[in-house]
Amino acid sequence: MSYGAKTRLVSEVLTAVQRQFGDESGVQLENTDVIRWVNDAQDVIVAKNKVLKAKSTTPSVAGQAAYTFPSDNIHQIESIHYNGYRVPNMSFPEAEEQIFQADPNSTTVGNPVLWYEWAGTFTFWPAPNSDANIDLYYTQRPVPVVNVTDVLSVPDKYYQDVVRYCMQNAYEMDEDMASSQAKGQQFDASLNEKSEEERTAQNMTYEKITVYDDYSW
Repeated sequence: MSYGAKTRLVSEVLTAVQRQFGDESGVQLENTDVIRWVNDAQDVIVAKNKVLKAKSTTPSVAGQAAYTFPSDNIHQIESIHYNGYRVPNMSFPEAEEQIFQADPNSTTVGNPVLWYEWAGTFTFWPAPNSDANIDLYYTQRPVPVVNVTDVLSVPDKYYQDVVRYCMQNAYEMDEDMASSQAKGQQFDASLNEKSEEERTAQNMTYEKITVYDDYSW
């Protein structure tokens, strides 16, 4: 699963990369190079496997349709629930068209049946008619590392993947394209394997559960 301890340091990645590259003195591979690659690796890992899962809860206000996202570190919204029920998402053009047809003056209030995003806010339609909890399920962006003493944002199970990504770039910098390509393939294969493991684990746990959206409440 993606949830796990985050204890590995940038210094550990640096040591591993320098040792594998044969540059333990750091003559060819500077700290700034490895730190940049570590940040790139974390971005790729999060984009592909969505490993940094988070949830936040904010109260709704009766009659208020638009709300600001609670964090500027959101990578992707996975689901929004209002009063314990999942609210379907629509793209802005689709939502605009549906609302225009059903409620051209945007005066309807009730239990939201859709939400859309625009300019850092999410908007319900219709606007909630009561105060209730809004639960956001989302994945986060990794926190960029700056120093070798920083802790990686991704779980420890992805430590070797970070090392592989850095090695891919180290070999590329050294113009050893065959070794760079090999490390890149190992990196991609490892991420795919972890993604499949998580998908399998989720299916084994939840395969008999069916969720129905009910908007009669």
